[in-house]
Amino acid sequence: MNASPPPADIKLLPVVGAMLVTQMVTVLLFLTVPVMATEIAPEFGVAAKDIAVCVSISFVASMFFSAASGSLIARFGGIRANQLGMSFSAFALLLALPGSLPLLYVGAALVGLGYGPNTPSGSHVLARVTPPRARALVFSLKQSGAPLGGFVAGLLVPALVHTVGWRGTLVCSALVVLAAVVAIQPLRGVLDADRDPGRRLDFASPWQAVRAVLIDPRLRRLLLVAFGLTATQATLMTFLVIFLVEVLGFELPLAGALFSASQVAGAVLRVIMGGLSDRWLGARTTLVVLGFASAAGMVALAMLAPGAPLPLVVVIAVATGAASFGWNGVFLAEVAGNPGSAGVGTATGGSLFFLYGGLVIGPLVVSALVGVTGGYQVPFLLVAAGVALAGINLLRPLR
Repeated sequence: MNASPPPADIKLLPVVGAMLVTQMVTVLLFLTVPVMATEIAPEFGVAAKDIAVCVSISFVASMFFSAASGSLIARFGGIRANQLGMSFSAFALLLALPGSLPLLYVGAALVGLGYGPNTPSGSHVLARVTPPRARALVFSLKQSGAPLGGFVAGLLVPALVHTVGWRGTLVCSALVVLAAVVAIQPLRGVLDADRDPGRRLDFASPWQAVRAVLIDPRLRRLLLVAFGLTATQATLMTFLVIFLVEVLGFELPLAGALFSASQVAGAVLRVIMGGLSDRWLGARTTLVVLGFASAAGMVALAMLAPGAPLPLVVVIAVATGAASFGWNGVFLAEVAGNPGSAGVGTATGGSLFFLYGGLVIGPLVVSALVGVTGGYQVPFLLVAAGVALAGINLLRPLR
């Protein structure tokens, strides 16, 4: 279903703000466990990297449910689909409270299931209210909620762990998300006016959404570099704090602060690159530039060793985070601007199937290679090589 025009009196700024906030709090929820992985691993009887695998587990569920969420959005509207997903994820996070590793993994999968509709529903809503000339900028503003959520997680989670404990931190994250569910309710009436209550829910297979993306030659090549960028992004989300603590010897609050700084830099760069893409560069060139910058950052990060000067570590962590998080809005705006007959929600969901694939594969491969090689240098270099090769591929003329 293509998004229908909204009522004329809808203002763009409140809608963008609401979608940014929902993106931010869901990412906070998503990152709560990975950010405190070094602190809670002894409680679960495993290494920190085994806790960090929760990111991959969550994104496996997100892969399929984001691709299959088109019918949910069509039936209930973008706002309600977003609310349902956030509520589900908030309660799923609480499955980790007993301190059982199997329950932690089950909870991570269910958190990912609830996260699935977030981006497709946000794209569906924004596509109705955004003029084409500002699409990349607006979508980048909305997607800046992801690194801003990481910023909040990097600062808030370590502080909460040391004040209310890790269980209290889980509860606090869930409550923040539920507050956002209530806060966006006033927008539901007008923005979900295009819903079709008679639409049948179809979650059996995401293939229709995936196929809608694959048959579009404009998107297939873009997806490859976006896949590489998501793998880089997921590696940083999952392992940056662990790397800073276990390899460079930083204390958790300092590592969390650096993680937060990298997220803020990513949020700022998303908006900048969205504006540049709209006015001068275009989506393809923007993604190539960010792909090469991310690769260079991962190489620099891999070269760091204990005793590295703090200013150097700060520059590398912040620059790499900025580059690897700066692309999402540009890509999603390109999808929303050319959704074909599938509609914005379905086309976005199909694209996210592949992007979440990068988020799944990146942490799993890095975790496995850390176990094999005994360090992070080789895994980080391989991630850099992958995104660089994807950028080179995108440089070839599109046919």
